[in-house]
Amino acid sequence: MRRGDARIDLTPKEFALLEYLMRHADEVVTRPRLIEHVWDFAFDGDSNVVDVFIHLLREKIDRPFGRRSIETVRGVGYRLRSEGEWPSR
Repeated sequence: MRRGDARIDLTPKEFALLEYLMRHADEVVTRPRLIEHVWDFAFDGDSNVVDVFIHLLREKIDRPFGRRSIETVRGVGYRLRSEGEWPSR
């Protein structure tokens, strides 16, 4: 994957999570929905795994570029904001 001229290496799960968020850009996506579609409906782990992978994505696709694309909607889930909706840091 690339952001501008920079290459970003994502694991398959990070890529699947980002792809799902991109397909639902500007829409709040709940943790259970992310687990169902990115992991597996039968996933029997902790929903904290979503938070961990969101953190990993932010470290790779946002922080190095001074962006905040992935928004936490407290108590609900996450939203991938359109590029123009976030100010640069």
